[in-house]
Amino acid sequence: MSLRESLASGQLHGYRQDLFGMLSKRWVFVALTVVPALAVFGLVNIFPMLWALAASFFEVGAFQPSWTWAGLENFETVIASGDFWASIRRSLIFATGSVVLQVTAGTALALLLDRTYSFKRVVRAVALVPYIVPTAVLSFIALWMGNPRYGIINQLLVDGGLISEFIAWYGTTDLAMLSVIVTSSWKFTIFVTIIVLARLQSIPASIYEAAMVSGASRWDRFKDITLPNLKGVLFIVVLLRGVWMFNKFDIIFILTNGGPVNTTTIASIYAYRTAFSDFNLGEAAAVSTLLFVLLVGAAIVYFHFFEPSQEVRVE
Repeated sequence: MSLRESLASGQLHGYRQDLFGMLSKRWVFVALTVVPALAVFGLVNIFPMLWALAASFFEVGAFQPSWTWAGLENFETVIASGDFWASIRRSLIFATGSVVLQVTAGTALALLLDRTYSFKRVVRAVALVPYIVPTAVLSFIALWMGNPRYGIINQLLVDGGLISEFIAWYGTTDLAMLSVIVTSSWKFTIFVTIIVLARLQSIPASIYEAAMVSGASRWDRFKDITLPNLKGVLFIVVLLRGVWMFNKFDIIFILTNGGPVNTTTIASIYAYRTAFSDFNLGEAAAVSTLLFVLLVGAAIVYFHFFEPSQEVRVE
């Protein structure tokens, strides 16, 4: 190797060492990893929230570039609207029904999957399918299955003698809300199952063995060991599922579009219609802001009375 090549190689090695030293600094590492993630989070979440908060104090038309200051007028209009409070009531019904069904079915499925038996892996895979299928795809599948003319659900019920004629599950005022609750639970129950199953598998087997030696029945083991260990997880699951289902939009919009006769028009769909049917973005932003305040208030009350942090233990 010539002298020139040796110098070039040494210089390149020095550059590499300098670059490695710079990248090893903490502030550089943070700048390259955390800052981009925070920027994306701010762009996707924080900026729309701030935009909606600002727009709620203006009259913003969908087809006008200028904003006109309205103060609290949008909030007054929304609070005085009977349709808004009716949508809140439907959101509560949908969220409560969905959470109860998802937590009950999800916990039962987790208890089933926690046991040892043949084909357990197959059962896990089948149970996971609705959750990994996109919501839009699953919603159209549900519409096909519940079709009032050729749906497989109606066909099975008629053949089994449970009903005498086909039913429009998503088109009947008495059944539409129940149908969307069941459909949403079909998709999201596995979320509860995954969380509960993870907690179940962290309970030491020696505790159950000691209880069995002491003569505890299966019900006693569930009541005195399983349920107390699941309490903290269930508190968190109820909060998360409650917030998510209260704000749910896509699955109801595809299944019923808020119908029939507004029986499934929950608050998120009401806000959507205010923005893109009535073309009043300012009032829609006020609706969204009020929903955010309601959810934050509900979360504060929930944490104050139930104190889930006191129930969660890391062992």
